[in-house]
Amino acid sequence: MGKLLFPIIIVVAAIFVLISQVFFTVDETETAIVIRLGAYQRSHTSPGLQMKTPFIESVTKFNKKLLRVDVQVASLLTSDKRNLLIDSYARYRITDPLKFYRTLRDQLQADARVGDIVNAQLRGEVALDLQEEVISQKREDIMLQVTLGSNRSEITRAEAINEYGGIVSDMVTIVITEKNEEGRSIRGRAATQEEIRELEVSPSPEILQNTEIDYYIPLKEKYGIEIVDVRIKRADFPADISQSVFARMEAERERIAKGLRAEGAQRDAEIRADVDKQVQIILETANGEAEETRGNAEKEAINILAEALNTNPEFYNFRRSLEAYRVIVDSETSLILDPNSSLFQYLEKPDLPVE
Repeated sequence: MGKLLFPIIIVVAAIFVLISQVFFTVDETETAIVIRLGAYQRSHTSPGLQMKTPFIESVTKFNKKLLRVDVQVASLLTSDKRNLLIDSYARYRITDPLKFYRTLRDQLQADARVGDIVNAQLRGEVALDLQEEVISQKREDIMLQVTLGSNRSEITRAEAINEYGGIVSDMVTIVITEKNEEGRSIRGRAATQEEIRELEVSPSPEILQNTEIDYYIPLKEKYGIEIVDVRIKRADFPADISQSVFARMEAERERIAKGLRAEGAQRDAEIRADVDKQVQIILETANGEAEETRGNAEKEAINILAEALNTNPEFYNFRRSLEAYRVIVDSETSLILDPNSSLFQYLEKPDLPVE
């Protein structure tokens, strides 16, 4: 029995090895290519169990999902001659596994190549923009231009004619870069149909003098990948100018704060002056109404008094004399009066008037 056990173990192990060499699985997030002695045989894009020739065929699998690569931080110069440290990343996918395998071999080399492409496009695009544009909301437009530019691979005119069916091929894109009055290149544009017809005749037509003419093919035609998106994670100032920039920013914010405080103080003074004015108006109005009411009351009292006088003038004179006596006459007062004085008449004639 012991002699049979060892051969059985060898046979079982051989079967497992043979099965692993014959069968392989493809996940739904993967695509696979089969290579026989270095030569491509076939691709498998559908998930499931697949077969291959044992020992002489090998399988290379690639991820179908979006792949991310963190681009190396680069110091880039803007159009207003200011340095920015740009930290970015890109997302790409493998569109042609065979072309990817032949040109880049694996994801490590693909990441390095994508990083170089994106950095080159960022350098060229940032050089056309102002510093404030790179760090403002216009960044979205810049990233769109970088993504579009990163999905193109430059070729020569001869390559376009010999390998891609001529410069009028749908696969070839012609970009014309003009120069401004200062002699600096501006953002490139696609060639018009008239310019393409002229380029078919001559590589340097007269209508395109003092311009740069570049020929491109899609990046996926060269490397089998497509760059889906490029984003800036951070855009910082270099360390040697950060302090001065922060100082300027602080001074600017302080200036704005002082202006706001002065505006607030002015507004406060205006509000207070308006309130004081309204208070003064209200007080003057109230005082005027009070004086008017008081005058009406005095008028009414005078009218009532006048009516009383008209009713019994003699009785009124008598009451007035009594009031005068109460004020000027007491037990210690001596009066010397003219016999004809009106004040003396009621002292001389004590009889009360009868109404």
